[in-house]
Amino acid sequence: MPQGIVITKWTHDKGMIVDTKYPETIEVDLDDMMRVFYAHVVGAGAGGDVLVRLEKARSNVSSHFTGMDAKVPYLVNLMLEIGEDPDMYGEAVIKEINENIIKYLDQMTGTDVNKDYSTKKTLKEYLKNALFLLDRLKNMTREQRLAQIYSSKKSRSILEILHQQAYSRRELQNILEEKLGAFVSNIEYTLDPFIKTNLVKQDWIEGFSDIFLFLISDFTLFRKPADNTLKNARKNVPSPDLAKTYREEVGKFFSTYQPTIIDSVNIALNLLNPDKYDFIVLLRERAYPLNKLPKSPADSFLDTRALLESLAKDQIIKIIKDKRDIEWVFLFTDVSAETFYPEYMLENIRAAPLKKEIAIKHLELLEVAYQK
Repeated sequence: MPQGIVITKWTHDKGMIVDTKYPETIEVDLDDMMRVFYAHVVGAGAGGDVLVRLEKARSNVSSHFTGMDAKVPYLVNLMLEIGEDPDMYGEAVIKEINENIIKYLDQMTGTDVNKDYSTKKTLKEYLKNALFLLDRLKNMTREQRLAQIYSSKKSRSILEILHQQAYSRRELQNILEEKLGAFVSNIEYTLDPFIKTNLVKQDWIEGFSDIFLFLISDFTLFRKPADNTLKNARKNVPSPDLAKTYREEVGKFFSTYQPTIIDSVNIALNLLNPDKYDFIVLLRERAYPLNKLPKSPADSFLDTRALLESLAKDQIIKIIKDKRDIEWVFLFTDVSAETFYPEYMLENIRAAPLKKEIAIKHLELLEVAYQK
């Protein structure tokens, strides 16, 4: 699990200094932080992300750098257990956390002490919640793990590669690095959601030194009508006027809805946020008056209103007022992560330049998956 978040910055007079950290008890070795800094600035010193293994601190550091050209060159360092990889939480989640932290840092003026103190206090609360959110992501549901795959360019690329044929882990890593134009470390963490959702089976083949990866299931992610809410609306629940408005709005939306990669990635990101996911699961059962909506069981990044506004903006929920001007929260479009048998792999295996042993093993695994 994450050990903490350490924010450092480069200054011309003092060099590398620690700006903020959470928890306060986390130990920071400036020599280690300099190693992370050097990993970033090798070359042009542009902003970006690196993963650095620190032996002294016994941790891996997922670090985001704003770049030497930034007004203040900040490094946001997520301190992980040794061997951990940020991919296990999803690159989109880490990216969002980094972006939000930088927004808080950019609000620091250096001239208004009271404002800076307030911003720093808010930032530390955010760091606390960010770590709690990452900890919650260890217990993702199956549909969240599928969303994790869909939300990541790296994971989508793996899926595209394995659509072609089975590859050894080493071969997959080489093809993936060439496709992305970047080094891929700890690929087993990136593959973890594929294994846990049973999309990919790992197996050894006699005579080969590396483990092979076989695609035995595929999936798609799209919006669908919220079954329970629509069923209630047909019964004029929660009221005739609300039910009528809801059914009309849903009908209008799905009359023109076409799934796209951009939209599917967007809804995947909503599923990955544990607080938003709690509301989606809750609203699958029925609509709620806004003032009686149960709170998320977790401390949220945002307050309830902000979370709901974000979901409404992405057309996942809709807030409708009744005749008494009471706001009701409806699940407007549900999200479906549907797995299916990859029948296309049979032809791909036949056409691929595979050794006989690999092709037979893949066909055997597909036969078992089909029978299940």
